[in-house]
Amino acid sequence: MPATTAPRATLLERLSARWKLRGCSEVGGSTRVRGRVWVHGRGTVRLGAGVMLDGAHHPIELHALDPSSEIVIGDGVFIEGGTSIEAVVSVRVGARTHLGSFSRLMDNHFHPLVGDRHWRPASAPVTVGEDVEIGPRALLLSGANVGNAATIRAGAVITRRLPVPPGATACGLPAVIE
Repeated sequence: MPATTAPRATLLERLSARWKLRGCSEVGGSTRVRGRVWVHGRGTVRLGAGVMLDGAHHPIELHALDPSSEIVIGDGVFIEGGTSIEAVVSVRVGARTHLGSFSRLMDNHFHPLVGDRHWRPASAPVTVGEDVEIGPRALLLSGANVGNAATIRAGAVITRRLPVPPGATACGLPAVIE
C-alpha cells in the first residue's frame, strides 16, 4: 500500500503547483511550490524548469502590472518566502539564482515621494545574471543590473547607479562593491 501513496502525493503536489501558478503564462517542468504564491497582474510571468517557490511561511508575490509587463525566471531558481517581484516593463532572473527571504525586485518606484502621487515614473528593466546569490531583505530597484555569479548581501539596496559586475559582492545602503 505505501508504494501507491507516494506517487499520489507527488501527483497532488504537481496539481497544487499548477493551480497556484495558474496566472503564469509558462511554467517549466519540475517546478515546485510550497505554501502560498500570489501571481497577479495583466502581464506575462514565465518560470523555467526546476524553479522552487518556497512560500511555506510567508507568501511570494509575482506581479506583472501592465499587459506589456514581463517577469522571466530562469531554470533552477530558488525563491524564498516573502519575496516580491514587481514588473511594469521587465524583470529577468537568470538560471540557478537564489533569492533570499523578503527580497524585492521592482522595475518602477510606482509613485513619487512628493507631488502628484498618481503619476507613475518611468520604468527601467531589472536584470539579474545566472548563479547569483541575493541575500534576505535585499532590494533591487528600477534599472538594477547584476552580473553572473555575483553576491548581494542581506539588506543591500541596488540601483541603476551601481551595476554589479560578474563575480562581485555588493553590500550596504546605498550599495558598494566589496
